[in-house]
Amino acid sequence: MDNKTELQGEAESRCRGEVRVLARGLSLLKAFEPNNGWLSNTDLSELTGLPKPTVSRITANLTEAGYLRYSGERAAYRLGTSILSLGFVAASNRNLVVVARPLMQALADQHNVSVVLASPDGGSMVCHEVVHSRNMLFTLRVRAGSRLRLGQSALGHALIGSMGDAERHRFLANLSEDDPQTASSLQEQVEAIVSQVKHKQYCVAAGSLEQGINGVAVVIDTPDQPHSYALGCAAPANTLSVESIEDVVAQDLLALKARLETELISSAKSMEL
Repeated sequence: MDNKTELQGEAESRCRGEVRVLARGLSLLKAFEPNNGWLSNTDLSELTGLPKPTVSRITANLTEAGYLRYSGERAAYRLGTSILSLGFVAASNRNLVVVARPLMQALADQHNVSVVLASPDGGSMVCHEVVHSRNMLFTLRVRAGSRLRLGQSALGHALIGSMGDAERHRFLANLSEDDPQTASSLQEQVEAIVSQVKHKQYCVAAGSLEQGINGVAVVIDTPDQPHSYALGCAAPANTLSVESIEDVVAQDLLALKARLETELISSAKSMEL
């Protein structure tokens, strides 16, 4: 092996190590969602599955960088103010939430449901915005910042079903590394999910997220990133039957999808002028 090849091998190995450390650091930061409560190294180790010595090293580095705050009294950590800088990138898509929220609320009130806007993150769908009907007696235990299992929600199913074959294959391959259980459960359902989205443009999930809860979801295509968001609604089965979803709710959800995509395109064009 010549020196050049050896150096390239060392560089690639170092890069893989840095990526692994970064991934572990991000998994620790995610563990504080959505409430940002105080967590000890033991708590973080249990939540992330990382060895406690590894967690201790990473939390020390994140605290030094300002991403975590440490309380000696509690012997625990919470997110620090520097984490806000990481949110500015996500804020570029805030326009979607601003446009969508009043329309989501109108749909929620019209059909007495909860409406959720979410995007994928590993084996989860992260909720960016959640609204509940003002008339609901029972609301779902979901709010902005909540994480829903991708394989157990209409939101995740709609996302998977909207992808092309090659993209879906890559997505599931990556997911199988991060979350083998979720990837395995999805593989068994992929054919049915793809067929439903292809023929109906939406995906229905009956009782998969929570027992007794029915839901339906569509995918929102933003101008710069197709099917990066999913929009769905859900409610107890005794108030939201599969029949009512198919006959009425899904069509109104599709109309909301079309309106949002039109407004996002219009907004993007105005920014270019």
